[in-house]
Amino acid sequence: MHLDLSTLLNSQITPYFQPIISIQNRRIIGYESLGRYMVDNTPISLGPYFHNTTNSENDQLKIDRLLRLQAIDRMSNSEEEGLLFINLRPSWIFSTYKKKGILPTLLFIEESKLPPHRIVIEITEDEFHGSPKELSDMVNIYRQKGCKIAIDDVGSGFSNFDRIALIEPDIIKIDLKLMKKSEVHKGYNALLRSYAILAEQMGATLLMEGIETVSDLQQAVAIGARYVQGFLFSPANGDFLPPDAFTGIIQEQLTLYAGEQIAKYQELHAFNQLFDVIIEAPNRTSLSNDPDPFIEQFLQQIPPRCIRVYLCKEDGTQVSSNYARNADHSWQKDETFRGANWIW
Repeated sequence: MHLDLSTLLNSQITPYFQPIISIQNRRIIGYESLGRYMVDNTPISLGPYFHNTTNSENDQLKIDRLLRLQAIDRMSNSEEEGLLFINLRPSWIFSTYKKKGILPTLLFIEESKLPPHRIVIEITEDEFHGSPKELSDMVNIYRQKGCKIAIDDVGSGFSNFDRIALIEPDIIKIDLKLMKKSEVHKGYNALLRSYAILAEQMGATLLMEGIETVSDLQQAVAIGARYVQGFLFSPANGDFLPPDAFTGIIQEQLTLYAGEQIAKYQELHAFNQLFDVIIEAPNRTSLSNDPDPFIEQFLQQIPPRCIRVYLCKEDGTQVSSNYARNADHSWQKDETFRGANWIW
């Protein structure tokens, strides 16, 4: 079925709402508004319509603006007290602002009963033809009015660090699903950690969407996400859900994670005790001759999380062989690193 403006305007267009859950308090803290149109009472995503380049940008903007107005109206007239996340393409915002000097979404908010601090403006990955300063100034208008700013689709492109530095968002939104499908799939764990560190240093909140499995949720907890969103919890719905709808699954995973962390620190404590024994070993004087036998007598006591052992002098020069743990937990000796310096 080809979707054009007249077809959509003659059908039932409506916002659906996907819950966003706080790991911190294990409750729904808000919803992302997503466009749907109805076919035989079945909601169909409007995503393909907005990504179809044969549809005019002006027509897409009309539909998107209608959905934004409906979403703000629905939230302001409901008993829901959470945040409302609204997607905005920078090119759309800039085009309207440059021509008319207005930001329609702000006008919608001002005409509604919804306080601006409950609105999160999601800046999506988009081709923007203005200058970086123009984008930053425009986003700051929403911020000055009290709205929160999020960057959406982080991980789907390669200009994310520039966008994040430019916009200084309150929320960094990472799509696990997109990152797993990207060309950097093998390194996406490292990328996730880099975004988590960046968010922490900027004072931003990390939101992970695309959470589809318990394993995804476990990863989000381990990385340090504060908010999560995805089909593991719920697709977008026509109605708002009870705030504690997903408290159980979040609490279950937090309990498991806490157990893992306790076990890790118990293991670290055991290693520290072993290290004390090594330091006080009566035969440590043999280190000056050949440190390898000294290391080998302790290998079987090394905790499983330790994957490599070697010994250095005070200046950082390695004097022993490398002992690396194999998959079967045996140790493999490698003398090639003797003399390497690790002070850096």
